[in-house]
Formats: sequence, structure tokens, C-alpha cells
Amino acid sequence: MIFMKKILQVLLCLNVTILMFSCKTIRLPSEKAQWKSIYVNQFKLTYFRKVLLKSYNNSKAINEIIDLDHSGFTEPVLTTDDYKLIDSLVEAENEKMKVDSTDGDRRAEGSQGKRPFDFILKTLKDRSLEKLAKCRFKKAGLLDKLK
Repeated sequence: MIFMKKILQVLLCLNVTILMFSCKTIRLPSEKAQWKSIYVNQFKLTYFRKVLLKSYNNSKAINEIIDLDHSGFTEPVLTTDDYKLIDSLVEAENEKMKVDSTDGDRRAEGSQGKRPFDFILKTLKDRSLEKLAKCRFKKAGLLDKLK
């Protein structure tokens, strides 16, 4: 009986020791990092929705898809200036797509016309939009407004 108690004590100590060394401290992102992430994601999502609408001439089908989508933050995050900037970016992107579509006769058959998905993916992939959003986040001073 005493021997069993000692074995249990040793096993308990061994388990506690193993648990102590195997546990990791979980670091939660700071409030600033959380808001920055929300802001950048909302900026990119707003750009994506607007460029998709513009590139497909505000079609009913695209509007229905966007209406069904519940991505993003429910409360307003972006500033009025952000929306104006995104609108100007979307306008410029659409003009690039129009120019590209006129060069469609030089591409392989079936790839003529506007190519919105290609343009949008390139923009999101090159991270220029994310860099712009991070810069806008700093200028917006949203954290100052929260305090």
C-alpha cells in the first residue's frame, strides 16, 4: 500500500513536470493589432466588392452575390476618405481592364474581353493594396478615437 502511494506520487510529479514544460504561453494580439487587422481586411474586402461591381457594370447577378455574402465587419470601420480612395482605385482598375480588353485580339482565342478576376487577383497578390490599407490605418487615427 505504501509502495503504491509512492508510485502514484512519483507519477503525479512526473505528469506535472511534463505539463509544465509542454505548455506554451498564449499571447493575445494587442488591441492595436486587432483593429489594424480588421481595418486592413475591411479595406481589401470593400475594394474587392467595388471592383467586382464596377468591372461587371453593376450587374444584377454580382449585386445578388454581394447581397448574399456576409463577410466583413458589421460596424463601420473605414472612413469617408477611405471609400473615396477605394472608388478612385476601382475606377483606375476598371480603365486598365478596358484597355486590356481592347488588346484581346492579340491573346489566345477565348481570352478576349475584360478579365476582372485576373486583375483583382494580381492586385491582391502583389500586396500593394494591403500596404496602402496599413498606411491609411495609421492616418485614420482610429485608435485615438477609441480611447
